[in-house]
Amino acid sequence: MKKMPKWSKVAIFGALMGTCFGAGVYAQDVLQRVDAYLRSDYKVVVNGQAIQLTNPPLIYNNSSYLPVKELAGYLGATVNWTESTKTIYVNARVNPNQPTEGNQTNYSEIVLQYPYAQFMDYRGATYPVLVNMADQTYYRLVDVQRMGIRTDGLRKAKEKYTEELYVSEAELRNVWGNEPPQMSYSNYEPLVVTGEKDPAKLKALKSFVDQFRYLKINDIVIMSNPIILDKLTEENTYSYLLTDNGHYYRTTIKLTPITNANSTLDYSVGSSSKVDIQSGK
Repeated sequence: MKKMPKWSKVAIFGALMGTCFGAGVYAQDVLQRVDAYLRSDYKVVVNGQAIQLTNPPLIYNNSSYLPVKELAGYLGATVNWTESTKTIYVNARVNPNQPTEGNQTNYSEIVLQYPYAQFMDYRGATYPVLVNMADQTYYRLVDVQRMGIRTDGLRKAKEKYTEELYVSEAELRNVWGNEPPQMSYSNYEPLVVTGEKDPAKLKALKSFVDQFRYLKINDIVIMSNPIILDKLTEENTYSYLLTDNGHYYRTTIKLTPITNANSTLDYSVGSSSKVDIQSGK
């Protein structure tokens, strides 16, 4: 048997795409049959640590090809696949808790003006995003970081009422390149909740919001307009940003688990506290 050449270089490429994504249906003219070798005896070391890949390296034309999704996980990146365009996206993972450079005095101040939440598609995945239309379009920093967009060196602005940090669309164009986030048409929800996937909890939160959209107290009509709900680190606790008759409030909502008659777990709002964040500012 001909001796295989040594590992001369590594190409991080989806040669083993079947291990990461659906094969799909491809036109005959884009396929090319090649002879390659699986080398389970090859060792892979990432950042000084030996790792055991589920799928061994594949050797073709004197190059080694590794399963992109597995390797990306060890490199601290995420991999997304868009079937319609046959595109693999490798995105750097940004720690949402990383400190922001500078101090409060370095931030320009903006105020909430026509804020709205929506889902946006970016590099193969969909994300909830809060957008504020002040003197220009601003994106909330925590949402941008969740999308894997690095904001090092970009100018930040602090919102007056919520004290949350934002980045202008003009600044973000410097790192978006030719593929900015787009409004998602596949994932539309009238109430955007970040960080929560449990259907029972989402149902309880939406029910709570809906029952307070229109209230009439002593001939005074109160119209509530939801902006966004954010899941907090405390279990079953959420921060709810809204307006009542155009005035901004933040409500902390706590869910309580309950057991239904059919022994299934459900949730109800156990408590809520409302704060006028616009008062005195």
